[in-house]
Amino acid sequence: MNPIRKLHEDAMDLAEIAFITKLKGDDNQAIKLFQQAYEKEAQVAKQIAENSTPEPTRSIMYRSAASLAFNCGKLKEAERLIAAGLAGEPPKEIAEELRELFEKVNFERHLRLRGIDLSTEEFQMSLAGNAISFGIMLIEEFTRRIDDMRKIVGRTTERLMKKSYREGGSASKGVREYPLFISIPRPASFAVSLRIGSPKEPELPFLSLDSTHIIDEVLTCLELFNNSEKDELEKKIPQKAYYRNFVGIAKNLAPDGDLVSLVGFTVIRDGKEKIVELTKPKGQINLAIENQTDKEVEIKEITGRLLFADATKKRKQAIRLIDKDDNLYRITVPEGMMSDIVKPLWEDIVTVTGFYQKKEKAIRLVDIRRTSQDE
Repeated sequence: MNPIRKLHEDAMDLAEIAFITKLKGDDNQAIKLFQQAYEKEAQVAKQIAENSTPEPTRSIMYRSAASLAFNCGKLKEAERLIAAGLAGEPPKEIAEELRELFEKVNFERHLRLRGIDLSTEEFQMSLAGNAISFGIMLIEEFTRRIDDMRKIVGRTTERLMKKSYREGGSASKGVREYPLFISIPRPASFAVSLRIGSPKEPELPFLSLDSTHIIDEVLTCLELFNNSEKDELEKKIPQKAYYRNFVGIAKNLAPDGDLVSLVGFTVIRDGKEKIVELTKPKGQINLAIENQTDKEVEIKEITGRLLFADATKKRKQAIRLIDKDDNLYRITVPEGMMSDIVKPLWEDIVTVTGFYQKKEKAIRLVDIRRTSQDE
């Protein structure tokens, strides 16, 4: 067998074992295996360069070596290999993959806390994408996500304090004693530090929470959300209203794949950095718990303007939608979605997914998102 081919196949075998090891939760061993795979693949890339190997083999090998470098944390080497891969004439698809990998490498660099000291009550949120440049970001994409984090932290605090889901009104005094604070934004990937305050004298000491526990719960659930681990997420959040609420807000927080392509969180635990990343575009995540009944017909999508969210006692869980052809739809909203997810979309163009209820002549909402009339 060709020596270069043998090196490449050995690297791929090690990489496969590394991915399996990582899935089993042994991150340290996985990194060692990734490094061994990278060292072999880096030799392949070097020999390919020396032999002037033609495209697309040349750029494919550089992409492979760069990816392995990224997986074992060698960011500088990954950048160098990506640059070398792009310096040739890679096919359009490979070039795009190399650029996407470079974006991930750059984002990973900014997730790391270079010169930033975080306490256990703090975590860093970083954003990257077309809406972000060096130290500047499209304000709507930033403020929406900060508000989403405020909601997730608040609802998680209520859930951990074993309070019944609150559809409206203000949070109790005990919950308000855990406010969310924000630092001045840092440049590059646009990062901020978020801190959860804690009461000096809790109203009910036996129900008081550790701010660190709240942060860990939020990030664990976000990681399960990004990995589409529905069963595990339902175990963490067994109450349906809280589950719907978390999934709905997390989808708003997630990347759209364009303006914001990555959302990352960094905390310090046991003296080490722990990183949680939201990488899947919100449109690719479906963790709804609603099931179709025998009397319902599934409605894929309806796009239109949200006219109002009725807060009267009789119809407090109803909204109206009018599409571009002036068709009017009545939509019932399940518990957990109205206050934090539906109401902020007042007067916006939205797309809803749900089930048509023949008897009530209404649609039972499963998902709603801000969109445009052109979609």
